[in-house]
Amino acid sequence: MFSALAERLSPDAVVIEESPSSRPELHARVAATEPLGFVSAMGMLGFALPAAIGLRMARQDRPVLTVVGDGSSLYQIQALWSAVRYRAGVLFVVLANGGYAIMDRLAERGGGDGPWPAIEGVDIGAIARAFGCDAVRIERHDELLDRLDTELATLAGRETPLLLEVAVAQDESFDP
Repeated sequence: MFSALAERLSPDAVVIEESPSSRPELHARVAATEPLGFVSAMGMLGFALPAAIGLRMARQDRPVLTVVGDGSSLYQIQALWSAVRYRAGVLFVVLANGGYAIMDRLAERGGGDGPWPAIEGVDIGAIARAFGCDAVRIERHDELLDRLDTELATLAGRETPLLLEVAVAQDESFDP
């Protein structure tokens, strides 16, 4: 996912990140090449969706996308309504692993399981569509590449938001 993104991303793109369990991999593969090129939530759950909308509205000259985990996205999912309402052409990439991976790893580190349930079965795309935001679920790598080729090529001029819900596996090896 991140290699494909890095290969296709415009150098002037603004990337907002809120995916704590995959942050190290994202940082390793996607470089910030311009000022404001990379904005990280750094643990502020619920930051990425509204921040991406605000950045796109403020910097209409720059393509804006956010990479957010499905668990994190649920903290401010209603921000998608604002993206639609204000025609903020953000590309929302939601990494869907069906859980709160960062919280699971932290709980394991403490020797137990967390008290929170998995979020498997939550249809992020359906929630997005309920707010009027177009959404596509991607389950195969070839689908991802095709969609990134299409969407990133026109991201700078985008006037409507789009959510890509990308199915990913939980990374059991991540140690926060």
